[in-house]
Amino acid sequence: MTLTVDKASLGIVIPVWNLPDDLVHLLEQVSQMGIFSEIVVSDDGSNKSCDPAELGFTEDRLGARLVYLRSPEQRGAGHARNIALSSVTAHNLLFFDADDHLAPGLSAIWQQHLDADCPDFTIFRHSDSRVKEREGREGTFYNEEMRWRLALGTRPAAILTLAEAVELCSISSYPWNKIYRTDFLREAEISCSETPVHNDIRLHWLSFLKARRIQADARIGAVHIIQDRTHHLTVRQGVERLCVGPILQELGAILQENPGCQIFLRQFIQFADELCRWNLDHIDPLIMPDFKRLMIEFYMQLSPEDFRFFSAWRPDQAEEIVTFLLQEGC
Repeated sequence: MTLTVDKASLGIVIPVWNLPDDLVHLLEQVSQMGIFSEIVVSDDGSNKSCDPAELGFTEDRLGARLVYLRSPEQRGAGHARNIALSSVTAHNLLFFDADDHLAPGLSAIWQQHLDADCPDFTIFRHSDSRVKEREGREGTFYNEEMRWRLALGTRPAAILTLAEAVELCSISSYPWNKIYRTDFLREAEISCSETPVHNDIRLHWLSFLKARRIQADARIGAVHIIQDRTHHLTVRQGVERLCVGPILQELGAILQENPGCQIFLRQFIQFADELCRWNLDHIDPLIMPDFKRLMIEFYMQLSPEDFRFFSAWRPDQAEEIVTFLLQEGC
């Protein structure tokens, strides 16, 4: 798909599955914010109507080009984002889930992206509904807020140095906290994993590994809404969780094979280990042996030099990995 001439054009890609009411709320926000020139709704085989036209939305109402795509069967949010990317004509894009909310600060973040001459992507903070409910504040969990402070200090926004990007890459792998330059994704051949869950890990890490200019903006641009829904990761405990093994192995191999990426390796090992241990606390006990086998395959993929590099940085966590391998008979 040919991009528009206007560099100051922003598209929003919205994967959706059986959430028409949430989609209506988000499209209302999109129309009121007035920063989007293009809206691509990618329907992942819903059996409830998620066609914007049937929900009462037209291009005139939205003030933007509107594209509706529909898969004949459910294939996951990763597939929905991938097919939508091929239809985007805007120079910049934001992936955004139908059941999350745009924050008022996104307009200023978009302007900052433009003022920085459209870097490969601008990553921004978000507010998590769980933190709001438990602590009464806007933002996300302490460890992520700490990474933002380490990366930016007191600066509201900045083009990141390599060391700062390495620090920030370890935050949660969400697809909707970044404004991308569309050609960056296409030229770098970056896409989501077409898996039932964990489909955004590949997009997140490859973005950091392949970008030459990354901007970080400490303002909040999205509100992540956690609810008890069957498609949310926290309530999916079956064999679909096993897909994370091949994803981690693919990214681990890329990090090891490309010398320019190795500086990110210790952060990726930490991320992968913490993700695997989180999964062990949330999966069906029946699939735990298979999941542990995938963990072992990932750890054993690391070279002795890479693991020593990680051990010098995180000795306690490295010791836990070795203990796990010994307990599992490796």
